Amino acid sequence: MSQSLEYLELQLYAGHLKGACSYLPEKESNLLFLEATGLGAGYRLLLDRGYRRHGFHVYRPDCANCQECKILRLPVATFAPTRSQKRVWKKGQSVFRVETGPPSYSREKEQLYCKYLACQHGSCDDMDPCRYSDFFVSSFLATTEELRLYAGDRLVGLGIFDVVGDALSSVYFFFDPDYSRYSPGTFSILAEIDLCKARGLSHYYPGYFISACHAMNYKARFGPAEVKLPAQEKWGPCVKSCLPWVDE
Repeated sequence: MSQSLEYLELQLYAGHLKGACSYLPEKESNLLFLEATGLGAGYRLLLDRGYRRHGFHVYRPDCANCQECKILRLPVATFAPTRSQKRVWKKGQSVFRVETGPPSYSREKEQLYCKYLACQHGSCDDMDPCRYSDFFVSSFLATTEELRLYAGDRLVGLGIFDVVGDALSSVYFFFDPDYSRYSPGTFSILAEIDLCKARGLSHYYPGYFISACHAMNYKARFGPAEVKLPAQEKWGPCVKSCLPWVDE
């Protein structure tokens, strides 16, 4: 790590959070958190060092015996969708209407999130306007936005993303399980990449890539992608030979 990053981590250090890994059940996680209020455009440097945003904080893995969490990014100019992604995009455009704007709370959004959680995890406990806003609305960035998918007048998907310098960083996406057959998760990524192109952004960051975790390795289906460990300086290609599938 550069001296400037080490200094930044020292000045903004907010603590570590240890616990069971959410992605690899046999492992423990150790997340390093920084207080990011006022960080602003400085977050761009941290993106390339493995940091992700959570409300008014940023965090990165700081696990001594594990290097499974890698940074993945797509150079927008060379992105080439697969045949299946082209089909999802074409079908989705006939079903979904895409809107973007500042993130905000509404009862409709909270209910959609609870419906998504109930399908994915079997329950939606302790959700309320404050908890929703803390997770999806609060941000130290003035350039955080939400992407909304509508089917007619019905909200069926919502994503949060940050625009930082020349990059768009995807934060979270949830959707109505009734629309699963249209692959809204894939469609939302393609919509965010399309936003990058429309706004002249050079890179798209979909979040951590963990090869051994199905919930995290699907991101490498979008490419050509670049990958590296947080401490590494140089990016390398994310090649299909290291992935558990071939998607055409």
